[in-house]
Amino acid sequence: MKSEVKKAIYKKTLKKGFFLLLVIIILLLITSVPVNFNFDYVDGDIAINTTWRQIRNNAVENLNLFFTGRIFLVDMDRGTLGGMLLISSLRSFSVFTFGLLLGLLWGIPKGVLDRRKIHQKGTLKSLQKILPFSMPEILIILGIQVLATYLYTNGYSPIPHGGYRTWMNAIYPIIAISILPGAYIAKTTAESIQDQQNQPYIRVARGKGCSSFRLFRVHYLRGIILDLFGALPTILVMMFSSIVIIERMFYFPGLAYYLVEFYTNSMGNVHRAGIAFSLFIVAMGVFYFLLYQLADFLKTWVRPVKESS
Repeated sequence: MKSEVKKAIYKKTLKKGFFLLLVIIILLLITSVPVNFNFDYVDGDIAINTTWRQIRNNAVENLNLFFTGRIFLVDMDRGTLGGMLLISSLRSFSVFTFGLLLGLLWGIPKGVLDRRKIHQKGTLKSLQKILPFSMPEILIILGIQVLATYLYTNGYSPIPHGGYRTWMNAIYPIIAISILPGAYIAKTTAESIQDQQNQPYIRVARGKGCSSFRLFRVHYLRGIILDLFGALPTILVMMFSSIVIIERMFYFPGLAYYLVEFYTNSMGNVHRAGIAFSLFIVAMGVFYFLLYQLADFLKTWVRPVKESS
């Protein structure tokens, strides 16, 4: 039985590895089109500012540079491409990780409080539920940026509102990326408690005089954690879609920020910008793939635990 399980794991791992390799190759081929690619109509004909031979040569060069590892040694204005990728990846990963932790820190308590007010009605209560999910994401981020700019420029806060000089520059991006996940975590927490409150073990614990705190710590918390693991793929997708907007609006030099910089060719050399864009979009793709696979694994892992509880 163990050998069959190992074979199944190896087979699944090989499939996912092959799929990731295929995605990387496709991204490298797609990004072989120059970042300044454009076409126009001239006397009824389509005029393209590049040739198919040039695109083909770019594709061969991208594949060769990537799979030989020489792409990381390409010189850029701010150092080698590999060095820029490493530093920007650490910044994006830090914002991502601390944003998730912050979302958990305020989302779970808010979900507990929302559950206690589940029978209350009113405009404010309804707005708290629908506002985070009904507003465009960019407006939420813009609101945080405007508030951060006002506080910093008027001397009310020492936290910088943009750019990157110290770790303090990451505070507002972390806050911004935690809003939607935190709201979803609160919603999941409230629904988890509501689903558990009529379970037999909860009624028995109440009948024995179990305090609210002990009831939450011993019984509710386990179910909340399992439900949050199940919701993790959705939460990570929310955060991943937010990070591009956040890094650009706060001028935070992470993966997504440089990806847009290379695409718009804000760094000078078109050829090197195209190579850098290919590497960074592959890095973003791999980053998303690994995050989603981790979330999917955790969701699959907790499902049997939840069903047996």
